[in-house]
Amino acid sequence: MSTAGYLVEGMTCGQCVAKVLKKVRSLSGVTKVAMDLVAGGQSPLLVMSGTKLGADVVRGAVERAGFGLLPPRGPEVHPRGDGPSAQEGDADPDRQRVWFSIGGVRS
Repeated sequence: MSTAGYLVEGMTCGQCVAKVLKKVRSLSGVTKVAMDLVAGGQSPLLVMSGTKLGADVVRGAVERAGFGLLPPRGPEVHPRGDGPSAQEGDADPDRQRVWFSIGGVRS
């Protein structure tokens, strides 16, 4: 099981969220998707899957929905609790790990 968080740009309404969720849910291996709308800002997207999905796969789904995807944020969650794995951009000293909670989202 793999969990990754992303930030989606360009969303303004619930229909935007629905488009993104539909496209990401359709990806092979995805078991759960959750999102919080930040209208006009960066909306957090949480993707859980049976196997690790590449950021490029998730980016493609989000772009097909008509929106932009920022690089993954925060550590990947492992079921055995063996700690964070490397994520894109971890070599950047200015990058900070960010955890976010998603409330009020049904998936």
